Amino acid sequence: MEINYIKGDVTSPQTKGIKIIAHICNDIGGWDKGFVLTVSKR
Repeated sequence: MEINYIKGDVTSPQTKGIKIIAHICNDIGGWDKGFVLTVSKR
């Protein structure tokens, strides 16, 4: 298995086929900051 890292806008993938978005977070913050806020707006 090979992992390919692609830079770009995670909310609008530019590749074909199945996509997996891996995101690691802590449980200190809320649903109102950073990556999750961008995904929520999409």
